[in-house]
Amino acid sequence: MSEFTFRKDIAREIIDYGLKISAEGFTKGTWGNISIKDGEKIYITPSGIPYEALETDDICVLGLDGNILHAKKKPSSEFLMHLEIYKARTDVGAVIHTHPVFSTVVSISLKSIPPVVEDAVMILGEELMVSNYALPGTAELAHEAVKALGKNHCVFLRNHGLVTVGETIHEAFVASQVAEKTAQIYLEALKIGNVSVIPYEHAKALREKYLSSYRQKY
Repeated sequence: MSEFTFRKDIAREIIDYGLKISAEGFTKGTWGNISIKDGEKIYITPSGIPYEALETDDICVLGLDGNILHAKKKPSSEFLMHLEIYKARTDVGAVIHTHPVFSTVVSISLKSIPPVVEDAVMILGEELMVSNYALPGTAELAHEAVKALGKNHCVFLRNHGLVTVGETIHEAFVASQVAEKTAQIYLEALKIGNVSVIPYEHAKALREKYLSSYRQKY
C-alpha cells in the first residue's frame, strides 16, 4: 500500500456520529465502535475513549489486511469484525456497532425479526438475523457477524448488541435508528400476540425498490 495522508475530515465525521449514537442512547461510556472505509483503508474509533473526549488524531487507520497505519491509541477491540464486513461486502462504506436496549433484548431472546415494518424491510432487509454467539473481539465473532448479516444492513449480535452498515456513515446511522425502533415494535407486538408479517414477495419488492431507487445519497 502506498503512503497515505491522514484525512481529518473522515476522522471528524466518525467523532460526529459517535456523538450522535451517544445522544440517541445507543451506547454508554466507551462502548460501541464506528468505522469508515477509504479505499484500501479503514478509519476506526480507538478503544476505551468516550466519544466526547475524542480528537481527530485519536482515530486509528488500518489497512484491510489489519496492519496499523496510524494509531496514537489502541484500535477498537472489534476491528476484526469491521475488516471482515468490508471484505465480504464491497457495497459497504461504513460500519456502526452499538448496544441499544431493545436491539440487545432481541439479541438475547430471538433468532430473527421477520418482515413486519415496511421501512425496516426497505432500509435493513427482509428478515433481520441474530448471529450465533462468539466472544467479543474474536475472529469467530467477525465470522458469525458476517454470516448473519448476509446482504442486509443490520445484524443483531447474540447476547451483545447491534451492527449496522451503509454506503455512507449517515446510512449506517439511520439503519441503527430503524433497527432499534423495529426491535421495540416487534417486541411490543409479541406481547400482544397477534403479529402480521409482510408477505415475502412484497418484502422482497420493497427491499429492491429501496436499493435501486429510493435510498438517499449523502
